[in-house]
Amino acid sequence: MSHGNSSEQGVSKGTVSQFVGYFLWLGTVGFGGPIALAGHMQQDLVEDRGWIRKEDYLEGLALAQLAPGPLAAQLAVYLGYIRAGVLGATAVGIAFVLPSFVMVLAVSAAYVRFGGLPWMQGMFYGIGAAVIGIIARSAFKLTKLTVGNDRVLWGIFAVLAISTAWTSKEIVWLFLLGGILNLVAKAWPARLSERSITPLICTQGESGCPLFCSISQRNAGFWMMSFSV
Repeated sequence: MSHGNSSEQGVSKGTVSQFVGYFLWLGTVGFGGPIALAGHMQQDLVEDRGWIRKEDYLEGLALAQLAPGPLAAQLAVYLGYIRAGVLGATAVGIAFVLPSFVMVLAVSAAYVRFGGLPWMQGMFYGIGAAVIGIIARSAFKLTKLTVGNDRVLWGIFAVLAISTAWTSKEIVWLFLLGGILNLVAKAWPARLSERSITPLICTQGESGCPLFCSISQRNAGFWMMSFSV
């Protein structure tokens, strides 16, 4: 999907500078890791501001989950591309990553310079406990948004959740199998629907004019009898 089409069909209102500024702010004050940050993007950009369509967000989230690497950064870059192409993706990527890079660099230098910072360790443990609540809320919202009321997706969700909890590993082939299973489940009814549409040529009354109609095989007998009367 091109970024131009997405902008035209969506409800985007903010300027590119505002969009980049948002990610600079999120990269500076956003805590909780990738799930929490992805939840913030969904809340702020899709629900509150309306700068990104829900469909574009879900596509970006799926692509970010498939690709190896930092999920939140990849999602941010994708949304930047949707908003303003390559320039938007580049600006968003730099704005989102730069604050944390500077912070980690400063903390690392201070840690090495002063031979350890005991007070910082205690503070981070306290922040970590608060962040768990943010992650739980964001995971709950993302689950509702992504899975919804789809029984197939809930089945895949349950199997992957159990396997991950049981093995303490992310089994790649199960992820791929889940995608293939959902693809087959969605494509199969569509193919059956297409096959059930049969073009028929029938005569209309005594005029003999051909009448072309597309009807389902299930009702073919009824329609043929109706036109023969």
